Amino acid sequence: MRPVTERWARLGKWNPSMLVHTSDAGVCLSAFVVARRGNSVLVCRPRGSDAWPKKGGYPKHLAVKLELEGAWLMPATHLLMEESPDNAAQRIAREWVGLVGRPRFVMVQSHTRPHSLWRRNAEGKHWDICFVYELAVRGIPKTKPWWSEMRIVPFSQVRRMKMGRGHKDVLKAAGYI
Repeated sequence: MRPVTERWARLGKWNPSMLVHTSDAGVCLSAFVVARRGNSVLVCRPRGSDAWPKKGGYPKHLAVKLELEGAWLMPATHLLMEESPDNAAQRIAREWVGLVGRPRFVMVQSHTRPHSLWRRNAEGKHWDICFVYELAVRGIPKTKPWWSEMRIVPFSQVRRMKMGRGHKDVLKAAGYI
């Protein structure tokens, strides 16, 4: 186990006497909306659009990579600075996907990934902290320009789909698949 001075995760520099460090590979705070219809979930195929950095908090070139790989995503994005997870989930549902309703908090999920996926010279692992919400939906909303396709698929099918950005990890941890 790491020494006490290295093992506590603290973000921000508000008090010099506190232990402050993050991985060189970074930390992301994200909200995920599991848009459900019965035993099925809404998944979206990204389109390499200029909207990704602004709306999705994700570099366009990585969105293009997901598009070329044929990956699917759930409605999700990084939290804006000082945005609450609840507000982020509402923003994702309404603006990012076009869903109606108020997402219900389900859980916090956390996972790490190799640093090489994010920063070439970073040490350690990138840490994702994901606030998971659920929202009941009736149908598929009109596809936004940053998505090439949207589908409602059974959770059993999601197990076999190519999912991007740790989305399958979130669904597994929340008990959906």
